[in-house]
Amino acid sequence: MAHAVDNFFQKTGRSDVRRYATIMTCVEFFTYCDLVVTLFFAISAFLSIVYSEEDQLSNRVYGFLWLFVEIHVFGLIVVRLYHQSQCRDMYDRSLLIEQGIPKNYRRTIAMVIAYYCIMSTVHVTVPMLYTISSDSAQVGDPFAFPFADVLPIKTTNPTAYVCKYIVYAFPVYLTHLECCFMNVTFMYFTGVVKRHFQILDQQVQEAVANEDEQKLKIAIEYHQESLKFFKEMETVYEKPLIMTIEFCGLYIGLTGYIMIQCIQGIIHPIILGLCIASSTASLITISIYCICGSNMYDLHDGILNSLFEHQSCYSRNKSLKHLILMMMKRATIPLELKAGSIFKINSNLLVKILKFTYTVFNLLLTSVNRQIKETAI
Repeated sequence: MAHAVDNFFQKTGRSDVRRYATIMTCVEFFTYCDLVVTLFFAISAFLSIVYSEEDQLSNRVYGFLWLFVEIHVFGLIVVRLYHQSQCRDMYDRSLLIEQGIPKNYRRTIAMVIAYYCIMSTVHVTVPMLYTISSDSAQVGDPFAFPFADVLPIKTTNPTAYVCKYIVYAFPVYLTHLECCFMNVTFMYFTGVVKRHFQILDQQVQEAVANEDEQKLKIAIEYHQESLKFFKEMETVYEKPLIMTIEFCGLYIGLTGYIMIQCIQGIIHPIILGLCIASSTASLITISIYCICGSNMYDLHDGILNSLFEHQSCYSRNKSLKHLILMMMKRATIPLELKAGSIFKINSNLLVKILKFTYTVFNLLLTSVNRQIKETAI
């Protein structure tokens, strides 16, 4: 499957400066509209929770989940707007790489895009199917919409219901679009870094094997450029990563607790489907970050291994030995992609997040069991 990101920028007319400027203006306008819509629905969800009746527990939980999601998406949009010039500059430089990003990254990106397209459509259509197929559901019920019913408009007739349904479909699609954009661009730029390291590893092996000092000097300069690109990527994704990791950890624990409440019949069962789908998406997101980070580290360490494999030629040429030691010294500097200067993105982080999620889930479950015991007494 063709690389979706490359296709997108080709269709935006990157070679045509005027057309590209027009497309980028439209994209920027769409982003600001996305920001306004997300803020509006976040405020609406908050107000619906505050002014809802105390006995409507399911409605309040449903509204709280969407409020949590909309706040997270709003933060991602703000950070993306702040770093949009850096992202464009990074993409322009990534086009200069030979053969583009690795093929496995292209396939994975295409799969992620397809996943979000399918899940957003499923998320929008399931409430309608529930309303049509269920005898207990009626037109205008709070759970007959893809989003929490935050607008104080009665939907007693099908026309009003359809119009309101379309309005509520917007934040659902925008939420999936923003999360998809975040994950796809992160995978794309990590793929760019990985391609840089693959080219560098090949250059180092050829230079050391052939004792080519000039080629080794080029490799040292290329290594510096690769690390510079990596540092810029770290700057762009430092805040979104920490926001997403904290959100996913809390959200998975929260949805796990809500799923038990749904099974016990305390909360409306349709929320169970939302919790399963959203918690699965959160796990996929965290896995993408941790796996991509680990792949970059392994490939960077491979450069140092390539240098150690050719130790026999060190004593033959002093100037070459000096260049090799210089390259080894730079390659020994650990490559770390950190989220908010706190968490190192690797496979160990995935385990820590799962442990944190279980702690949140267990804490919520313990507090509920204690309340039940106190009520029984």
